[in-house]
Amino acid sequence: MTLKKRVDPKNSEVVKREDYTQTLQTIIKGGFCPFCEEHLFKHHQQPLMYTSKYWLVTKNNWPYKGSKHHLLFITRDHIEATQDLSPAAWTDLQKLYKKVISEGAIKGATLMLRSGDTKITGATVNHLHAHLVVGSPRTKNTEPIRALVGFAKK
Repeated sequence: MTLKKRVDPKNSEVVKREDYTQTLQTIIKGGFCPFCEEHLFKHHQQPLMYTSKYWLVTKNNWPYKGSKHHLLFITRDHIEATQDLSPAAWTDLQKLYKKVISEGAIKGATLMLRSGDTKITGATVNHLHAHLVVGSPRTKNTEPIRALVGFAKK
């Protein structure tokens, strides 16, 4: 596996977030996967909230604009696609999700898995992970949270 397939800084330019693109360029130069557990804290500033046999849960360093909470569920092993997850890892994800929702008293959220080719998913890191995004209730004074979830033909 080459690093160029693991990190895609081009996708970070679609929905710009502070110094994210610059950080990805530094990661590429360093030659490592930023979500692999042994490298996660080289650039990730948030502490782990939960760990399990298969997953790490942490706040996103670069949350989507307008989100109240934006957490990442990251596989502990370098897995790139959901079809490579074991049944036990799926069960573990469900348990962690329920724990986060319950302990955080979250009444509504979006859970989005990033799996496979970043040129299709819009992800910047090709290491299986899920985003848990919590917004505010819709009112006349709110606007949508925008996130890249893939690409459409023109």
